[in-house]
Amino acid sequence: MNQFEWDVDPLVRSLNSIQVDEDIAQYEALLESNATEPKIHDFLAGHSYFFNNYIRLFGPSPMYSKVKLGSDFEVDFAWFDGGSFGAEWRFVEIEPPSHRIFTNTGQPSAQLTHAIQQVRDWHAWIHNNIQYARKLLPKIEYPMGYVFIGRRSEFTPTKLNKLRRLCYENRMFLEIHTLDTLSGCARSVKALIKEREGGNWYVPMRALSHNDLSQGLPPLAHQFMKYDIPEQFTHFRVEQREFKYVEEDNEVF
Repeated sequence: MNQFEWDVDPLVRSLNSIQVDEDIAQYEALLESNATEPKIHDFLAGHSYFFNNYIRLFGPSPMYSKVKLGSDFEVDFAWFDGGSFGAEWRFVEIEPPSHRIFTNTGQPSAQLTHAIQQVRDWHAWIHNNIQYARKLLPKIEYPMGYVFIGRRSEFTPTKLNKLRRLCYENRMFLEIHTLDTLSGCARSVKALIKEREGGNWYVPMRALSHNDLSQGLPPLAHQFMKYDIPEQFTHFRVEQREFKYVEEDNEVF
C-alpha cells in the first residue's frame, strides 16, 4: 500500500446532500430540546463531519472521542491538525445547549468559566506530564482548545460584543463557539460531496476511541508524524495530493 493511501469509510462514501440535511435536522432537534451533554456528544461522535473547518477532513488525523489525560481529565474530542509547520493537537469541550454563555446581567456564566478553566487545566496537565502525554499524543506541545456552548439565540448586541472581547482575551489557546456553529460546518460539507460518489475524505464518520489512540495512530497519521521540518511537511502534503489526484483519475478511466 502506498504511504498516502487510505480506505474511505463506507459511511463517508455513502453520504449525500439529503442525508446531510437529515443529520442537521436531527442535531438541531437535539439543541431545541435542550438535550443532555452525553446525547449531544454521542451524536457528534457519530458525525465527525460536523467539525468540518475545525478538523481537516482530508487531513491525516482521525477524530478521537473521550481521550483520557491520565486519571485526571477527559477530553470530549481530540485530533491533530496537519499544518505546514507540523502537527498541532486540538481539544474540544462540549457543553449542553441549556448552558448559557452569559448570565442575564451579561457576566460570563459559571458553566462557561468552568469550560475555559477546563482547557487551562488540560494545558497544565500536558506540560506537567509532557513525556507521558507524548506517548499517547505524539509531538503534543500547545494544544488548541475549542469550547462549544449555548445557543446563538441568547445573544444581544451587547452580549455579542462581550463574547468578541472574551474570545480576543483567550485566543492564544482557546476559541469559544455556540453549538449552532456546528450546523453550519455540516452544511459546508455539501460542497465536498460528489454526485453519485459521496464523500471521499480520510476522516472516518465515527470518532475513534481512547483505546484506539492508545494503540497508536493509523498509518497516514503515523507517516505524517515522521516529518520534522517545514520542507518535509510541504513535501508530504504535495505527495499526498498528487497520490489523491492520480487515484481520482484512475477511477474516472
